[in-house]
Amino acid sequence: MNINPDLLQAAQRSLQRAVLWHLFDPNVSLIDLGWRILDRQGQAIEPELCVRVHVRHKLRGPDFKAFASRHPERVFDARRIGFPVDVPQANYKMHLWPITWPTPATVPPANPRDQVFNPLVGGITIFNPLRSLYGTLGGKVADRQTGREMILSNWHVLAGAWSVPPELPIYQPHQINGRRLQEPIARLTRHAVDRHLDAAVAATTGLRPLSNEQLGLGPVTGAKTPELGLRVSKSGRGSEVTSGVITGVGGYRVRYYDGMQQVIRHIVHIAQTAEGGPVSSPGDSGSLWLEAGTRRAVGLHFIGSDAPEYALALEMQPVLDALKVDLVV
Repeated sequence: MNINPDLLQAAQRSLQRAVLWHLFDPNVSLIDLGWRILDRQGQAIEPELCVRVHVRHKLRGPDFKAFASRHPERVFDARRIGFPVDVPQANYKMHLWPITWPTPATVPPANPRDQVFNPLVGGITIFNPLRSLYGTLGGKVADRQTGREMILSNWHVLAGAWSVPPELPIYQPHQINGRRLQEPIARLTRHAVDRHLDAAVAATTGLRPLSNEQLGLGPVTGAKTPELGLRVSKSGRGSEVTSGVITGVGGYRVRYYDGMQQVIRHIVHIAQTAEGGPVSSPGDSGSLWLEAGTRRAVGLHFIGSDAPEYALALEMQPVLDALKVDLVV
């Protein structure tokens, strides 16, 4: 969607005011720029650019009037912010999946993405032994200085704690026929949480080759800046191949990571398409969102909401720049 540059500049100034005044409100789950959401399910969207202050619980009627009387400083006033304001309701949560112990040798994996993949591809299960949780292998990247091959995913998938040992091993999957794997496919190398991004990379060990293919979608062809109205698809461990449409960009969110409060930036908001269906689910953390048709990467999935059905991703180029890597295409 093409937006008048003057309008966009005014919207960005107002976004910064909203972030300054409201980001640390405990009821605020996200602040971004995007289209107005007209219903509680998030499916009716009007292409009017707004500063959107997403809340965990939305008060209405007499409850809102009583709250506004007690806490006028917590009211999202469009006149004060200087731009139209929308207040969607959504409570976004991490999209990891706990492991199940044990798996009998006679029972096949419950999820086909839990099997051994050779070569490794984007969209499959990876396992962090420190946290005993599943996430998704996002894609193939390379160090800008050394060319070293790495996998891209979230910090909360590849690390998940500030006390992780150097070169924490990452497995794919975590067990075969009930026996835990002994050889990792990658080792944690660095992260970008200090750059306000829930992203990390792990250098491959050479155990298995790594492809830039996305399971069920095809190869990644490059990176693209997210745009409102852009249709996107992802391949993830939890909900497999799903589609959505970008309805918000430039988002900010406050979250605690292993007990430390962090501000996450460059957030892209993805909603259902007109066809409906799931957008994301637990286990999808670390997936790449690709522009439909071109398969250019626009974002790194990190959290979502099931009701309404939303996904949040981190804009791809800032992630690559912060980690000093490039997509391998």
